[in-house]
Amino acid sequence: MNSGDTGFPYESQWGDPRCNEALIVRGEDPAALHDWARDGYASADEYRYWARNVCGLACLRSVMRVWRPEAADATMRDLIDGATAAGALIPEADTVRGLYYRPFLSWIAAAFELDGEVVEGSTAREHFEPIRQASTRRGVVAIASVTPEIRYPERQNDRVGGHLVLVHGFDGETVSFHNPSGIGATAADASLPVDDFQRFYAGRGMLVRR
Repeated sequence: MNSGDTGFPYESQWGDPRCNEALIVRGEDPAALHDWARDGYASADEYRYWARNVCGLACLRSVMRVWRPEAADATMRDLIDGATAAGALIPEADTVRGLYYRPFLSWIAAAFELDGEVVEGSTAREHFEPIRQASTRRGVVAIASVTPEIRYPERQNDRVGGHLVLVHGFDGETVSFHNPSGIGATAADASLPVDDFQRFYAGRGMLVRR
């Protein structure tokens, strides 16, 4: 379900929304669909390695395009470099550890003057209440830890956590969000009743303020 114009453009973690379904549903190579060099990657392999691990940076990029347009031309590779230098992402041989919230928030405060706080041990309703209170100014968003299975809300999920989405709207009952690896209606401006969202939610994440 589409929640309408939020003011925050959608960002796929693979750089192009067409890649989401192509990769996840059909198993196609996103490097064949997306101009990865435009995102600052040096090679297709580098793109493949990072793109599956930058859901949080895709959320950040969506926010920056509105709140920090002067910095919105930073490539995804620029953001990766900043996050790794800050210790928010830690590359290993075949995976990436993170996103670590506190180093991430310290980095975006210093680099982009965005304030934030870590949220832990929370319900989805509690986490997103500041968004409802600030809705007329759109001055608060949440980056929330959920399972990637949130892209199929009609199915029973097996776990929580492991993925990040940008929650940009909450009216007290419905959560509106961008899912960087969503498919169809569960990608840009997706919406779920908060009690349904809770099923996928890991009880942690961040608030980010303009």
